[in-house]
Amino acid sequence: MRTLILAIAAALAAGCFGGLKNEALAPNIYRLDAPKLEAGATLSADLSIVVERTSPGLDGDRIAGRWPGSRLDYLAGARWAGELTGILQSALVASFQDSGRLRSVQGDVGRFRSTHALVVDVRRFEADYTGGGLPIAQVEFSVTVGRLSDARVLASFTVSAREEAAENRQTSVVAALETAFAGASREMADKAFAAIAADAAP
Repeated sequence: MRTLILAIAAALAAGCFGGLKNEALAPNIYRLDAPKLEAGATLSADLSIVVERTSPGLDGDRIAGRWPGSRLDYLAGARWAGELTGILQSALVASFQDSGRLRSVQGDVGRFRSTHALVVDVRRFEADYTGGGLPIAQVEFSVTVGRLSDARVLASFTVSAREEAAENRQTSVVAALETAFAGASREMADKAFAAIAADAAP
């Protein structure tokens, strides 16, 4: 009898735990398009772009949000298409390449020698929920432009942009982040091109 009871209990356990699968919904994956930069004079420079560091909590592929009380959390069911530094670097390299203003543009693992470097640290890249209304995308970069031949810093500056989301929805928040990223990128590019042009001037 005891053997029969144990067998029934084992069968029930197998039915309860073996037959059920924890199938969590796959997260929505988002990428960032390369911002379109303004046209301008072509510069005889080869640029290497490196997105080096992020503020704590912004690394990885999760989409960050900031709530009252300085609480950092992440949008449920949403991911970037890769680590934040990687997708930002890819988008910036594509933007500078598409501008046609430089002789060549590559990332930090490029195969060719560069004359200049643009190094970016990510200070903010999150949706801000602290205002109580619609979330606001906050993007802020610390940027250094340098000449590689003698490791000379040509310019160091901060750029930032903010964009209110149209709705408190995941897709709207991501769209606002992309718009803010584009605005900060254009300001970054203008200042970087100016620094490189001044360096090339006699």
